[in-house]
Amino acid sequence: MLLPDEGDIVENYDHELIFIPGVGEMAFLRHLKNGDCVYLGRDGCTIHGRAPHLCKIFDCRGFYLSKTRAERHEHRKHGIVARSVLNAGRERLQTLDISEMSKMPKP
Repeated sequence: MLLPDEGDIVENYDHELIFIPGVGEMAFLRHLKNGDCVYLGRDGCTIHGRAPHLCKIFDCRGFYLSKTRAERHEHRKHGIVARSVLNAGRERLQTLDISEMSKMPKP
């Protein structure tokens, strides 16, 4: 998700507008058919130095834990988050130190 209020200049990114029920239209980085971010290269993020705000602070483990199973399903269904991100969050839960939880930004 691109957040102009946090300094993201939407026009500077390859993005798409997605309608979120109850929220309205929001800008998201464009993703390929397989769910990968358009900026994901062979060696990782190709725009790391100018990545959007959420990319800089996002932790897939915290995101996974912050959503109910139904919410995760809805997010996948509406294209808000790729299944691979949720799978990565679930798979990496054992690497999460409980003390880190309080430091994580709220989604």
